[in-house]
Amino acid sequence: MTARTVRNIVDTHHHVGTLSIGATEEHTRPRTLRDSVDIHHSMLDRFGMTACAVMPGLQYERPHGIVDTRQVNDAIAAYRGRSPRFLAALGMVEPLHGLTLCREELDRMAGPLRLDGVVWHTRYQGVAVSDRRMHALVDEAAARSFPCYVHMFAESNLETPWMFAKFAHNHPEATIVALDAFSASTQIQYVMDLADRFDNIMFDTAMCFPLLRLFDTFVTRFGSERLLFGTDSYADPVRYNTPAVLAELLASDMDTEHLENILWRTFCRVFPAVGAAFEALDTPKEEL
Repeated sequence: MTARTVRNIVDTHHHVGTLSIGATEEHTRPRTLRDSVDIHHSMLDRFGMTACAVMPGLQYERPHGIVDTRQVNDAIAAYRGRSPRFLAALGMVEPLHGLTLCREELDRMAGPLRLDGVVWHTRYQGVAVSDRRMHALVDEAAARSFPCYVHMFAESNLETPWMFAKFAHNHPEATIVALDAFSASTQIQYVMDLADRFDNIMFDTAMCFPLLRLFDTFVTRFGSERLLFGTDSYADPVRYNTPAVLAELLASDMDTEHLENILWRTFCRVFPAVGAAFEALDTPKEEL
């Protein structure tokens, strides 16, 4: 494979915590106690990534409702503050907590916590993407200039493409990033239709179905400004041996400008406030 030279690689989709629902091997192996940031840095270095956005896992236990959610948002804000390589941090609000409490938490996220966006994985939050409460929350997020990261995992009937169509139609002013959208072959065709109909939806590359050079096709049809590199990563433990989507992108025929849009420039457009922090990293070019 011919090496490609890119300036930076920023992963827009890093969860902090553990994958705790449906993980059959959970807690079956002894684990060495290490600082979580050191583990995360090691992962970034191992795969040649400059930096990432961090977000909570959406599978946390919440017996105390909004109190648990506030603690999760406090934790992700504190975690982001521990490394300049965590360029952005997204918090969460729970649709079933009601609009009043969610508004208060969004204000806290935009204010003292200085978070950069909101993430939802509605299959773990008890509602469909098209639920009326989600529409109200997207309006609230957009009013605070938060990008909305919303999972579209192919196996879930609560996160289907037709729900995103309704979502995008009703919120043309919102920045919507569909996570895991390319996670099955049939769904990819629906995603292409979504991209054709709604230019306010962006997509990350996580969990992509690997055949048919889908990113080359997407870029040819829609350009590269609507794709963000993402891997749906958990750093502890790492859930893959290598980020295959990165290898696929680097091996593609797309020109370097498109590639760098996907790998970091589009991220900077979604999060304009991270520009100074990004430049502070002063990352040299990497031979990959």
